[in-house]
Amino acid sequence: MANPHPFFVLLWLLLSYTAGASSSSFNQTVSRAHAETLKLKLANGRNLIRKELQSNSANAAALLIQNQQDFLTLCVQQDPKVYDTLIKAQEERLQQINNLKERSAWVDYSKAEVRLHIALSRLLFDHKLAAAWDIRQAYLQYVANTKRYPSFIPNKKTLGTLQVLIGSVPDTYKVFLNIIGMKGDIKSGMANLREAATKENPFQDEAILLHALLQHLLEQDKNKAAETTISKLSQSHPDNLLFAFVSMHILKKNKRSELALQVYQRLPKGPAYLAFPYLHHMAADLYLYKGDLNESIHENQLFLQQHRGNHYLKAAHFKLYLSHWLQNNERQAGHHYRMIPQVGQPVVEEDAYAARFLEQQTKPNRWLLLSRLHSDGGYYQQALATLSRMQLHDNTPQAEVAEYHYRRARIHHGLQNSEQAKRSYKQAISACGNTTLYFAPHAALQLGYLYQEEKNIHQARTYFNKAIAYKGHEYKSSIDAKAKLALLIL
Repeated sequence: MANPHPFFVLLWLLLSYTAGASSSSFNQTVSRAHAETLKLKLANGRNLIRKELQSNSANAAALLIQNQQDFLTLCVQQDPKVYDTLIKAQEERLQQINNLKERSAWVDYSKAEVRLHIALSRLLFDHKLAAAWDIRQAYLQYVANTKRYPSFIPNKKTLGTLQVLIGSVPDTYKVFLNIIGMKGDIKSGMANLREAATKENPFQDEAILLHALLQHLLEQDKNKAAETTISKLSQSHPDNLLFAFVSMHILKKNKRSELALQVYQRLPKGPAYLAFPYLHHMAADLYLYKGDLNESIHENQLFLQQHRGNHYLKAAHFKLYLSHWLQNNERQAGHHYRMIPQVGQPVVEEDAYAARFLEQQTKPNRWLLLSRLHSDGGYYQQALATLSRMQLHDNTPQAEVAEYHYRRARIHHGLQNSEQAKRSYKQAISACGNTTLYFAPHAALQLGYLYQEEKNIHQARTYFNKAIAYKGHEYKSSIDAKAKLALLIL
């Protein structure tokens, strides 16, 4: 057989090298897999990615989406029984990407994203030290990617998110973050996210979602811009369970329970979707706020039957205790009261609150409890009517007097009766005196927000600093973080 001409050998080598150097792409199959993954139709997404990797095992974009599927499974289901398996799979995938000979934006971006997935997975299961190291490694990779591929839009989505989150960390931690090479910048981070959300790229919808969520975090969503953005995104993708969840979450945070319940009642369903038990726990809260106690009980029972994780177990039993107690069902209330210390860990704030309630060993005041629940759901007129049924006397405990004024303030704040809200917040602060009751720092924080809305920067700053100055209360960390963030963006 005649040897091929050297020109054809050279051409074959050149084409082979070029194909190897750019084998990663967000092609049509990967795009479809990503769309199914975001909907939480993970079985569909996994089948598509398997098909792509069978034909091109070196496609970093496909490996990234495959990793996103494992990451979302851990986030949504929080099952400790599969944690080790899915972490190992993610670590092996990261090594597979690291071993690729190709050097491209997709390869380097996938390295950073998979590393961040691993970090957040570890953080979710309380492996903080290992998570911190992975977050640092991912952050440095995103920074390097920005310099190497300045026009690669997907990188700006996650770098922007990290810049905002690191930039909003309290000052006491910023020195440490700077030492390890992680610098936050809220303004730059939001600009990066905005670019990823407004310019066409494979992760544009995710960028829109993240931009709205961080906008809500930073600005308390005064004009409900984030709510509107996410509601539109969810409505334009009615078969997307993840978008529906985020819409429901924002509406719940904004105390728009009726709208949140509407989202819940039209959630996409079926065996194609990843089981999402936490949605039942969210719905249980919404029904509790509304006063539909039987539905709240039903939803939390479904959550406890289906959930495999350790978070929100104390909270679910606490809410079941409240629902049964409000129905004067002492036997069932007592059962769930006794279950609170036996399940889960007080890591997330809801579980920590349930654990603290148990330590206090005092029954709630019915009118304060009901008014709080109605107010938390945005049922302000109902909350005000309920609170008016409580009479203050000379022998009313100090904590109940302070809470009465604080609840009244929150209700008027929600009704946009600013002057009445400010008076009641100040009465709550006065009623707390020199105690460590959390109503005073909470009231100071809310006064800061009210004065911020009025553009009274001096008074806003005064009350944010006042909120930070309170010591020894149970919400010290979260209130300080919120007040410092507000001061940062004044």
